Amino acid sequence: MLDAATVLLSSGTKGFFENPAWLIGLPLLGLGAIGILLALSPIELRWPQSLGAEAEAELVELPEGHPGPAEYIRVGLVLAAGTLAEVAVYYVDMADAAQLAIMLVLMVVDFALVALWFMHLRYDSKIFSILFTGGMVLVVALFFIVLASLGASLV
Repeated sequence: MLDAATVLLSSGTKGFFENPAWLIGLPLLGLGAIGILLALSPIELRWPQSLGAEAEAELVELPEGHPGPAEYIRVGLVLAAGTLAEVAVYYVDMADAAQLAIMLVLMVVDFALVALWFMHLRYDSKIFSILFTGGMVLVVALFFIVLASLGASLV
């Protein structure tokens, strides 16, 4: 037990909190364990069944609540505006911390729009939303860990 505390808190060699491999590897191992538990759990995830050859030839009405083509065009225009805003923020001369914060917020908003509308997470099971949200949290954490390990000032 004392050895574990020495490794975690040591200052001479790289301790646990200074080693990016541990900081990245442990959350990824946890995410993998959760995935394995979900795969082996009794929760039943069903894929949509084929309607048959006759029904595929007919035009199928949109299910209630699903967006039509006009909504996809609006979301695409919002994503294009977000991309233009990201490019503009990159070229505007401002403090690095402010630029980083604005870019991260725009990245999360773009990710959310793509995941909700184009990947249909708004209409699917909540487990998919949880997995994608967890992925986004891990990506942002990884981003900060890499910047911190490279010596970037995040404050």
